[in-house]
Amino acid sequence: MNIQEITKRLYDIGEAILEKTGDKPWLAPFLCLRDDQCTVTLYSGWNGGNYKAIGTAKGETPEAALDAADAIVAALPAPQTAKLHAHMARVADCIDKAHADGIDDEYVTPLRMTVAAMTENLLEGPK
Repeated sequence: MNIQEITKRLYDIGEAILEKTGDKPWLAPFLCLRDDQCTVTLYSGWNGGNYKAIGTAKGETPEAALDAADAIVAALPAPQTAKLHAHMARVADCIDKAHADGIDDEYVTPLRMTVAAMTENLLEGPK
């Protein structure tokens, strides 16, 4: 694998991250060769002080590390799914904080029912 092929793969991985996350700006993926290992560090959008780390792909060769990076990006959820999961996490966090603050169940139960309904609707039926 030559430098042009590696560069193209890195650009392609960057485009795939942008398509999967919808996040901008992002730090372009890069290949690091150190300590007998190749790594590709993956980031998406800005987190108000840091780039959001997606993961680090590793391999014994540049090609293996790039293949591992492709697998990490392929496993990312679609943007709408990620937004839904983030929303559910915020609601669940709200429920936990209400419980910790001793808020009466009558005020928290509707949120619990919402989370249960969303979770039930996300589960795929048997095929």
